[in-house]
Amino acid sequence: MRSQELADLAGVTVRTLRHYHQIGLLPEPPRSSNGYRRYTAVHLVRLLRIRHLAELGVSLVDVPAMLDDESTDTSATILERVEAGIDSQIERLKAQRDLVRALRVEGRSPDIPADVHGDLTRLHDVARLPPDATRLDLDVATLMGHLPGSDVRARREELVAVGEHAQSTEFLDALRCLAEMPPDATDERRQRVADELRTHVQAIRSGTSSSLPVRAAPLIGQLLEQYLNAAQLDTFVRIAQ
Repeated sequence: MRSQELADLAGVTVRTLRHYHQIGLLPEPPRSSNGYRRYTAVHLVRLLRIRHLAELGVSLVDVPAMLDDESTDTSATILERVEAGIDSQIERLKAQRDLVRALRVEGRSPDIPADVHGDLTRLHDVARLPPDATRLDLDVATLMGHLPGSDVRARREELVAVGEHAQSTEFLDALRCLAEMPPDATDERRQRVADELRTHVQAIRSGTSSSLPVRAAPLIGQLLEQYLNAAQLDTFVRIAQ
């Protein structure tokens, strides 16, 4: 039989067949006078065994030992390793299932850490911020929750600190003023809001020791430009001064 027929009978692709040849799992038969390889039932049986072992979770590196080593100890050792890997996958899948179920039942956003979402939601409910402000904070939280080098626990500590400052009417009023600031806000209004927020922002940052990942600042800047008007952006700059 030719390669396509062998692949079809074994339930694999011709590309897989060639890969097995390349890594030495399946011997290549000699070519006939017309240049085609001619496979036999022996090749088919070995290919079926390879596929079965791969479906069990045996790595291709371990397949030769399973096929060619008659020692039951060798097979037992490999299968024990496969079983341990399956157990780990089951635990990860259980945790994933529990998280998906919680997201569905509680109606939480699936793209950011659960604790962060809850803290943000509570803060925005208390501060009565407009939807765009909520969306901006959720987008920043998503970014910070997934960037390499980001410390999610530290981000949550910052949110907890923000929640503590949310007990201050002055802080909440300043947040709302910033969120609702029109593009043509006066210089005096921008400076007043910046001054009111700066003290709270400095106190929040001083309570955590983490630093932003290298790429975070410019990416957060792009989000701010997307959601905020010129007056709000200018106020953010003044807060940092």
